[in-house]
Parts: sequence; C-alpha cells; structure tokens
Amino acid sequence: SSVSTQSTGELAQDAGLKGVEVERTLLPVGDFPLPVSANHATDARMDVFCIGLWGKLQKSYIDVRIFHPGAPSYLPKAVKPLYREQEAQKKRAYGKRVIEIEKGTFSPFVLSTSGGTGEECGRVMRTLASKIAIRHSNTYRESIEYIRLKLRFALLRVCLVSLRGSRTKIHYTPISNIDINLL
Repeated sequence: SSVSTQSTGELAQDAGLKGVEVERTLLPVGDFPLPVSANHATDARMDVFCIGLWGKLQKSYIDVRIFHPGAPSYLPKAVKPLYREQEAQKKRAYGKRVIEIEKGTFSPFVLSTSGGTGEECGRVMRTLASKIAIRHSNTYRESIEYIRLKLRFALLRVCLVSLRGSRTKIHYTPISNIDINLL
C-alpha cells in the first residue's frame, strides 16, 4: 500500500538515512540468471530505497507487504508461520535480484492488519529506532513507540480505505456534454 510505503520512507528519513527514495525502479535483469520465482519485470519497483540502514554506505531495499491473518485462506494456519511465509514470498521475488544486480540488501517489511510484524520487519524497526533515538536525542523506548504509532496509523488508514473506498471525488462528464458526432 502506498500509505504504508510512504510512512516507511518517512521513518527512514527521520532516522537520517541517505538517499531515501519511495517506489524506486530496479535495474533491468538483462541476461542475468535469476530463479523462476524471481520478479523479472522491467518495471519492478522497491517500496523504499535508502543508504545506511545496515552499514554506512550500504544500499538497502525495503518492500512492504500488508496481509490480513483473518482472511479465509489463512484461517487454518497459525499466525507466526504466516509472517515467515509472507517474508519468504518477498525474498523469492526480490532477494536475489537486489543482492546480485542492485548490489544491496533486501528486507521484507511484513505487517498484518492486526498490528503484528514479521521478524525482518522487527529488525528493521529496531534499527530505525536506534538511529532515530541518536539523531533526535530520544530514548530508544520513545523512538520505537513513535515508529509503532506511525505504522499503526498507516495500517488504520489502509484498512479504512479498503473498507470504505477512497474519498477522492470522481468527476463524471454529463452525457449531454459528450460529442457523439462521428463524422
């Protein structure tokens, strides 16, 4: 979702990470041999790109996924394996491409509509919290609370939009204003 992607990008900027970009297009695959499950699309995008998340000049790519653990297809499964499954799907689709072609690190940022996070997402959040705490002279606790609050509101907005639809007005042209003279 673009709301959670935007929020994640804002958190990266708050942490003082360099070169933060949202929806960055990946380099073309060309003839590089990638697994069949990888995303080979020429217009493939990563939700968030930044420099300095894991290392001082290291490129990092984050891809956000939100899933609903109460969906009928997930009901027979336990919640923890769902997070691992979602992370594994993202890694299969983008992991090798980011590491081999982009020469960066890849972190799937898996959130659920119930407010939970995947392991990798938790790792990213803890790292961002540490960096935000140092940059803004806050405690780690205050920083992690800030991150969780920001993500909760982003999730709430995503859920509300999916339930009630967007509130942007669609402007229809009255049929009387349409020129139907084909000659």
